[in-house]
Amino acid sequence: MSKHTSWKTFEHNGVMFPPAYIPNNIPILYNGQPIKLTPEQEEYACIFARYIGTDYYNKSVFKKNFFSDWKTLFPKDTPIKDIALCDFSKMRGYLDKKKEDQKLLSKEDKANIKLKKEKLSLKYKFATIDGKKQPIGNFMVEPPSIFIGRGSHPALGSIKWRVYPSDITLNLSKGVPIPIADPLSFDKNISPKLLKWNSIAHETNSFWIASWKDLITGKTKYVWLSDKSDIKASKDEAKFNIARELGKIIDKIRNKYKSDMESKDLAIRQVATAVYFIDIFALRVGNEKGEDEADTVGTVSLRVEHLQLLQNGKIQLDFLGKDSVRYINTFDVIPIVYQNLEKFIKSKSKGDNIFHAINTNDVNKYLKKFMKKLTARVFRTYNSSKLYQDVIFHASSPASSSRPNYNINKGFSNYKTTSNSSASKTKLTLSMVLKIINDANIAVAMLCNHQKNIGKGESTKDKINKIDKDSKNYKEKIKKIKDKEKSAHLALGTSKLNYIDPRITIAFLKLHKIDLNEYYNERELNKFKWATTIDKDFVF
Repeated sequence: MSKHTSWKTFEHNGVMFPPAYIPNNIPILYNGQPIKLTPEQEEYACIFARYIGTDYYNKSVFKKNFFSDWKTLFPKDTPIKDIALCDFSKMRGYLDKKKEDQKLLSKEDKANIKLKKEKLSLKYKFATIDGKKQPIGNFMVEPPSIFIGRGSHPALGSIKWRVYPSDITLNLSKGVPIPIADPLSFDKNISPKLLKWNSIAHETNSFWIASWKDLITGKTKYVWLSDKSDIKASKDEAKFNIARELGKIIDKIRNKYKSDMESKDLAIRQVATAVYFIDIFALRVGNEKGEDEADTVGTVSLRVEHLQLLQNGKIQLDFLGKDSVRYINTFDVIPIVYQNLEKFIKSKSKGDNIFHAINTNDVNKYLKKFMKKLTARVFRTYNSSKLYQDVIFHASSPASSSRPNYNINKGFSNYKTTSNSSASKTKLTLSMVLKIINDANIAVAMLCNHQKNIGKGESTKDKINKIDKDSKNYKEKIKKIKDKEKSAHLALGTSKLNYIDPRITIAFLKLHKIDLNEYYNERELNKFKWATTIDKDFVF
């Protein structure tokens, strides 16, 4: 098998589609008058009604984008002209009652429904690759919904339309049977053309099952093998091993880009300064966007308006990053970086690029001079895992007298590098171990700006009021609630599953004789099965 070929035979049953919509015949009111909807109009109205009472529903852009898409389902002479006159409360009432009815189902009924779903999905759960059965991950095509995204995305509220077989490309080996899409997942009056696959690919260098274009983001979505698969596990292990290799030459790279920041060549100075941003601030490289995409940036697409040069060698960055999540941080930078930035933005307007003389290819070429597989993501993985390990070792070291105070710019106060062996001298309880791990995870999420939208939910005050003041560990319970609230905006799962080498955590748990199930759930343990045999003395 050549280095460009990952498999010889690749066979599967395609993807599973969400069930066809069953109309409830509940009308909306328009200016007080009931309006009967077609099944398709009703389906998306129902989806919209679910958001009544949420923060999204109160946002004008949410309603504007939804209505702009929804009205395309109506004839030109429809009386529905203004979403402000639309009343979806009857539909919301129906949905609430349906939800309550489902709660009242007996355990037996719930079990039967679950069993029926599992039987229907069984054929889509596995692929056969070179004769070996491999589990598939997200085998279900996403159902119709409303786009939420993260951060301040301009497409908030837009309809995510139902995906049909005609939208999907399957990846298969030549000569194997082509799966047939299940017609029962669609309206009985569906056009036969929509039930035919868009195309069949034979990409022998990749393990994706199916793909289709997201009409809102313009990005291609994929169905991949499961984390449980041997193939995915080997890719995960390789990813972290590459990051460990970076650790062996990181000092050499840092010395080189610091030297290049003083080059007479403007492009070299800009590339070197950009790599400093990628390394020290854990920023992405950044790509150009189209007119209809969210205004998100990375390092090389930073504009003058995103940067503030402050006093005493400090800078502030403020921009919309990946998924339109706001990134705002203040840093101390080394003198040459500050001086370069002053020169890069001199005589420029706020809409001009800071790194105008380079692009992403220039940065990638520079990185590959040090290591063939070196990318900005490898830097993020390395710095995330290194930071995580440092926090754990510091917090569990006998020399640590207090919780480390993390600052994205300065690292940790009272920080002293230690090792797993010295950490083992401190006896830690289960709760102490889990807290140290959680604090380290929080530090990584802060470094990488891994954020999520916060649901309305129950307030911290209400949660505290529910605790019995005479209960055991009352103060500890309050502290736990407050600590959780502080990190509620962080997407800790992103850091935990994608950027932190699991061997660090597993070694630490083994060191303190803690069962792996105390921290990882079954799905996570399956994903990181390759790492579970690591010795307790593992160091990243």
